[in-house]
Amino acid sequence: MQPTLPAPTAQGTLAKTPFAHLLIYLVEKVLTGTLEITHEGVSRATIVCTGGQPLKARLADDVYFLGEVARAMGLIDQAQLEASLAGMRESPRVQGQILVEQGALDPQRLASVLATQLELKLAHLFSLPPDATFAYYDGIDLLQQYGAPDFVPVDAFPVVWRGVRETPSWEHVDATLRRLGNATLRLRQTARLDRFGFSPQELQAASLFGQRPTRLFDLTNSKVLGPSACQVLVYCLLVTKQVEVADRTSLQPPASAPPQAQQPPPAQVPNPQAFARVQLQARAVQRSPLVVEEVRVATRADDGRIASPIPQSYGFTGGDVAPPPPPPAPPMPEISAGGMPDIGALISGTIGSVAPPPASVPPMPSAAPPVASVRPGAPDGDGAAPPSSRNPEHNAIKMKILERAEKIDAQNYFEMLDLPVDAPPEDVQKAFIAAAKLWHPDRLPPALSDVRDACTKVFSHLSEAQSTLTDPAKRADYMKLLAEGGATPQDQAMVQTALEAAGEFQKAELFLKRNENAQAYPFVKRAVELDPDQLDYLAVLTWLDAQKPAFMSKEKTLEKIAVLDKCLRASPENERALFYRGMLYKRIDEGKKAYADLKKAMDLNPRNLDAAREVRLYNMRGSKKNAGSTDSLGGLFGKLFKK
Repeated sequence: MQPTLPAPTAQGTLAKTPFAHLLIYLVEKVLTGTLEITHEGVSRATIVCTGGQPLKARLADDVYFLGEVARAMGLIDQAQLEASLAGMRESPRVQGQILVEQGALDPQRLASVLATQLELKLAHLFSLPPDATFAYYDGIDLLQQYGAPDFVPVDAFPVVWRGVRETPSWEHVDATLRRLGNATLRLRQTARLDRFGFSPQELQAASLFGQRPTRLFDLTNSKVLGPSACQVLVYCLLVTKQVEVADRTSLQPPASAPPQAQQPPPAQVPNPQAFARVQLQARAVQRSPLVVEEVRVATRADDGRIASPIPQSYGFTGGDVAPPPPPPAPPMPEISAGGMPDIGALISGTIGSVAPPPASVPPMPSAAPPVASVRPGAPDGDGAAPPSSRNPEHNAIKMKILERAEKIDAQNYFEMLDLPVDAPPEDVQKAFIAAAKLWHPDRLPPALSDVRDACTKVFSHLSEAQSTLTDPAKRADYMKLLAEGGATPQDQAMVQTALEAAGEFQKAELFLKRNENAQAYPFVKRAVELDPDQLDYLAVLTWLDAQKPAFMSKEKTLEKIAVLDKCLRASPENERALFYRGMLYKRIDEGKKAYADLKKAMDLNPRNLDAAREVRLYNMRGSKKNAGSTDSLGGLFGKLFKK
């Protein structure tokens, strides 16, 4: 009979408190107790932790049995696995004990298998739907009778990284990074990057924050990782408090109600939001804010998660976002339902006031004054009058307008106003007034109405420059952006395009995780069109093209291999390109080349189970002779190696 449980210490939904945040909270508060996760009234997982470390987990899904994990780790073979299963049928003993009794494992290796099994089970829970609910019972062990007393606690940090990389909650990742804005990050002195089990490339990317303060944009441009991987990596480092904000002035504050007209904010108060239009030309979208904890009320949310297209186990596109400290009574905190912790408090690791979330993200305000809708020479503003025959002077003005409109995107604000970078606000204002006399679109003669849009573009940029450089707070932000690079409209357009491409790729990842290639294809193609320099996008698009019936022949497969060759010349350690090229070599019976690519992909990321499986199959059936002496896979191994 199931014992009656007390009221949970805290409860909520994964939509408001992602599973990664739950694990981090257990670690930070050094909690000992049981975490129960249910969905639609059915228990999906029971997790016991001791001293903040996960100790054992029972899942409703039949995944990651101990014997299968041991075999995947290469510690036992199939015969030993089957012998242990036979022993379990003969007597009600646990599989680990039987493997030890049979001499297949020693106690030390058994402990290693149990730890790996627990990590895999916990990572599996990141795929639970957001409307799943959790309840934490402090000081209670609900799995006392589960398994043998061989369990050993595991570090939650590698689990968090595996989970957010393979099954990221993009809604929370996106909300966190948007609030991070253009801020630079640096490693904390207490950071422990060795705890996460990063691959060499991931460790190289994370280490950049220890060399100098770095923005997410800079990390993406380093091309060490793909853009989606960079986003997830930064998110993981933030929620585990491995990095801190080096420049808080660039943080994007939560949206709030606009001040009343009769009480405008003082000019001397910095307002980072006012500069947001320079950083990102955002459009209005409905977006749920990041919420770290919630009250004990279960709510439902649509599943907004997206998973990775990289081989299943590689998985995988601010501020110190972490669960808040508890109030005196319960060990887990409570805040208003749907509330959002203050971003500055989250960055510093302290919790401040909680503000209600905005219903949506409003369009960024434009600094340029409204342009008259009635064009000169056009009755009632219904359209431009046909240009009259232009004289040479008009033609010269037109050419000047078009030339300036083309060049202004590559200029910073000082260059737009033809000023030195140390020009005081008074000089900025004078330069703008002089420029407005020349470039205000309402001053155009009717004969030049066809270049009015180009003139409006120039005047809008000039207005933005004047608005920014005459405001102390905006100017301070802009000077930092100017020093770091990326201060021109062209640079900002590139950032926006890269973000849009990453968004398209994230949509594709949802379908790729479900093996719905046809639905994923248009999103991947769009991502490549927007950002053709991202090799991850091109590699995935090439792989999807290669799965079409028209590209199944050896000749067409070689064409796709040539595209992946190009990716690997640009980035020799691109894991996606290596894995996909290896699989295409496998298709055309180029065993030696397939083995080399798949082995390198596995070496780059030991958790790439798909690559590891292919390499293990090659070694098991082909032997070293097949791996090193021939490019053709024949006989039994060829049949097994080919799909």
